[in-house]
Amino acid sequence: MRFIHDPRMKALAIYGRRRTGKTALILDFAAENPDTKIIYYQCASYDYAACLSDFIVALHSFFPEDTILSGLKSFKEVFQYFVRTGEKGLILIMDEFPFLAKKREDAVTEFQWIIDHALEGNKLILMGSSLSFMKNQINNRESPLYGRFDEIIEIRPFSFPEIRILFPSFEDAVTVYAQTGGVAQYVMFFKRYRSVEEATNELFFDREGRLFQEASNMLMQELRDITTYVAILRALAGGEKKSGQIAEKCGMDQRGIFSYLNKLLELEIVRIVDNPLSSKKIENRYKISDFFFRFNYTFIEPNISMITSIGVQARPYVLNEKYREYLGIIYEEIIRSLSYEYALRGVLPFMPTTIGKWWGNICENGEWKESEVDVLAFNDTKIIIGECKYKTKKIGRKELDLLKAKSQFIPVKGRQITYLLASKSGFTEDLINEHENVILIDEA
Repeated sequence: MRFIHDPRMKALAIYGRRRTGKTALILDFAAENPDTKIIYYQCASYDYAACLSDFIVALHSFFPEDTILSGLKSFKEVFQYFVRTGEKGLILIMDEFPFLAKKREDAVTEFQWIIDHALEGNKLILMGSSLSFMKNQINNRESPLYGRFDEIIEIRPFSFPEIRILFPSFEDAVTVYAQTGGVAQYVMFFKRYRSVEEATNELFFDREGRLFQEASNMLMQELRDITTYVAILRALAGGEKKSGQIAEKCGMDQRGIFSYLNKLLELEIVRIVDNPLSSKKIENRYKISDFFFRFNYTFIEPNISMITSIGVQARPYVLNEKYREYLGIIYEEIIRSLSYEYALRGVLPFMPTTIGKWWGNICENGEWKESEVDVLAFNDTKIIIGECKYKTKKIGRKELDLLKAKSQFIPVKGRQITYLLASKSGFTEDLINEHENVILIDEA
């Protein structure tokens, strides 16, 4: 880790949503570097005095004979003490820093002073799982900690290619990604079982299952009252996309919905879906971007009573045809997320500057209706228009013809068109033999 070995660096921020492996990462580093003086402490209370007392206990494991530490009254005094004693080479790690600072605003100012004046020869790592709090401290110019960190590390969930390494079966990897969103701890739960199917049964379809009510627990750790947020997530999971539709579903005034949506955007549970080639200004559409929350609020949370009553016997009623459609949507997102990698590998004929999807009105059999295209990837002069099919049968020339028909209604603005079809189960011979401006992707 560059931060550890560079003497010019003294403060590091590590953040990421809960269960992504932040603590495991730092503890593994400590175990692999036993000669480094690493002092790890995790805040477990909102009470300043309790946090300070526990921090001093952690320090005593390194300084058991020190009688002065216990009498110090603030974190500032502790770090000043190290300066006075000339103690150097310490790496002091404070995990879940938001617990300490959320309820005591001057704690942030105190740690600003510590970073500026009391780390002579020592290093400080502040870690946190509260995305909103940590992002505000790092990115907000009005925060006392803004600009104080020499390095900032965001620990993100596993990508699909990383999950594929752990689960070589393509279908298993898609299922794990669709149910966990790549969150490290949840993915490793799946590795404990003999099969992905068994893991799903034990984790989600047992009222004692580790992930049965995890989504609600996660919300409660970030939010004071989750009732309205749960209603919004259920509306989004049910297919509502626009703020007015979501508000109506939740029985709210449309103007009141935005503060809740903005909070979910801030927590990266929800995102706004762009329509990059729309020919007119359109109202924002929202979707649940975190696959773990999307899976839970589409299938598990609405069926809590059934699962609690009959356990795994509820599975065929819960994970039905709608679940197969859900896997198809995840497959679309996987293909879009891999598009830059495809361009690097030469699968795509150019490097796109924008990747997304398109929706709009098309005319079919003399009737106008709204439709979607799964993949758009384009630059100033070229565009790829694609569809993704997560089905058990091969797809053929008919799918290409339908895609070409849709593409006539997309405002490509003179760009050269290449068509893309992605299929879990491969392609028929008539489509394989189609070479003109067509890319076929078989990821399985």
